[in-house]
Amino acid sequence: MKRFLILITASLFMLSCGSSRQAQQTDSTEPSADPVVLEGIPDGEEYSPTTLIIMYDEQVGKGPLLKAIAQYGAEIIYDYSIIPGMAISIPEKGDIQDAIKFFRTVEGVVSVERDRIYHLTDPVLPPTVTK
Repeated sequence: MKRFLILITASLFMLSCGSSRQAQQTDSTEPSADPVVLEGIPDGEEYSPTTLIIMYDEQVGKGPLLKAIAQYGAEIIYDYSIIPGMAISIPEKGDIQDAIKFFRTVEGVVSVERDRIYHLTDPVLPPTVTK
């Protein structure tokens, strides 16, 4: 009988703690009536004006790409260790489209992409529950 009373008391205590925690979470995560609007961020995709992400064929290696980077006057920002690729920065006076065309012709280069810029503009809210 004592065990039963202790078990019920402990269960009631745990239930009351859980419901107060749930109430606190619900109160603090309620969406506000006014949406958050960030000024100065245009719709659509944005790109870095001087950064390219270049992937190369592992069998060819990065030798030809390294020579091309030096020839173009670009700078290595990051040499990825888990994938065959590099992030490079072209000279500020250079044209990004010309750089893309140039690096696509380099032996062993598989892809040349502009570095995208992402903005976290939407507030993170819990999923809504429908009844």
